[in-house]
Amino acid sequence: MRKNQKGVSIISIILIIFIILVGIFIYSSIQEPQTGYYENTYEPISNSENEAIRYYYNQLSKPAKIMYETILNNKEALKIGNGKIKFTDEVEKSIEEEGGSIENNYFQTAWDAISLDNLDLFYVDTQNLSLSTKTTSILGYKSYEFTLEPKEGNTYYNSSFTNKEEVENALQQVNDIADEIINNATGSTYDKVKYAHDWIVENVEYDNDNTANNDNIYGTFVNKKVVCEGYAESFKYLLDKMNIPCVLVYGDGYNNEGRRESHAWNYVKMDDENWYAVDTTWDDPIYLGSIDKLTNPKKYEYFLRGSNSFNKNHINDGDVSGTGQDFKYPELAENDYLR
Repeated sequence: MRKNQKGVSIISIILIIFIILVGIFIYSSIQEPQTGYYENTYEPISNSENEAIRYYYNQLSKPAKIMYETILNNKEALKIGNGKIKFTDEVEKSIEEEGGSIENNYFQTAWDAISLDNLDLFYVDTQNLSLSTKTTSILGYKSYEFTLEPKEGNTYYNSSFTNKEEVENALQQVNDIADEIINNATGSTYDKVKYAHDWIVENVEYDNDNTANNDNIYGTFVNKKVVCEGYAESFKYLLDKMNIPCVLVYGDGYNNEGRRESHAWNYVKMDDENWYAVDTTWDDPIYLGSIDKLTNPKKYEYFLRGSNSFNKNHINDGDVSGTGQDFKYPELAENDYLR
């Protein structure tokens, strides 16, 4: 009889554990309804013929790549302002495969790369992004669930946007203006690069008043008033549309008074297969204190420059947000571009 009692006891324990696990699953389903969630399986982004389209994505670790891909595949969650993006367990698997830790800055690194590669997320305020990590421990085994959501009480939007309709209207405005610009950019690669450079220099004003969207492409094309990030991002946006390799570069510049300040500019790959630097901000005569935008000789002082001249007052820094991820920039040609 004792053996039978022991057998019944073991079966009972197994049944109890099973019931508990089912209860946990049901409870989780009730507590976290899928409505409002977006999720994609791991689908690697194919490389474009233009190497600069996903230039920073290609430098990420696998966990960060999966996060990058999932966010881009679920832009609608960002557009509606409060949609949550739940990452698949491929993130956790890839972290284990590379021997990493959930404490690593995978998400911040992924978002840095997204921001550098994709200029059409201007409506998102990075400060409103929050990555929640849910830890489940069953019989000593821990699993993790990562979800991107807006910080409590906020939406993803920056201060200029309040709903999806406004976001989509803004995206359409930017796209239409950019298309009109590039439709007038004809001729050789040099001619197109120069046209994009000249349009920005001649039509955009440097913002000293902290205007909304002064650091993105909406501020450039619609408001026409930005700081260096807006200049550089819009230049890349136009060249991306023309399929000319161009990347954003962050670092420091020494201004005319010798002061070091945070700055942003671009590197462009020309037909000779070499990369050259372009700084549309510093080529803007109004930024330099001149009112003559059309004839000022300094308009091309920082146009298609090589490292020998450009690096005298520009120092790039690949650690965009201080996470320790040191993005590598293209190596510049030593000499300036000769047409």
